Amino acid sequence: MKNNIVQLEKFQKKTPYDSLKEIFNNDLDKIEEFTKLKLSSEVDLIGKMALYQLGSGGKKLRSILTLASSKITEYKGEHNIHLAACVELIHSATLLHDDVIDNSTVRRGKKTSNVIWGNQPSILVGDYFLSRCFEIMVDVGSLEVLK
Repeated sequence: MKNNIVQLEKFQKKTPYDSLKEIFNNDLDKIEEFTKLKLSSEVDLIGKMALYQLGSGGKKLRSILTLASSKITEYKGEHNIHLAACVELIHSATLLHDDVIDNSTVRRGKKTSNVIWGNQPSILVGDYFLSRCFEIMVDVGSLEVLK
């Protein structure tokens, strides 16, 4: 019985990550919606691969750190949402490219995009993610980051 109580206490404890995620949950939803909007494409395969890649989970720690930085600096506006989406897009693009380079077959318990659709589409969709990220940075006026 005592062992079960100890396990239950461990289960109920919030991690620092859980606390951060709770603080930024609404913004994380905004980032997800914004990212889906920016990745929409008339090319069916791009849409399928984007949804698959974005739906593969992950902690979104990079987004949370971007949001936390904007909160610490008392930023007001929506550019933090857009730039956090960029950070996630860069990360996702590097994962797509990395899986091709490493011949990976599984990531986060799911088949990698290169296994499902092939290496060339995976590289091109990774490049598409990067191009959309650059577009977002230009839209928010972050031309310095492109230098």
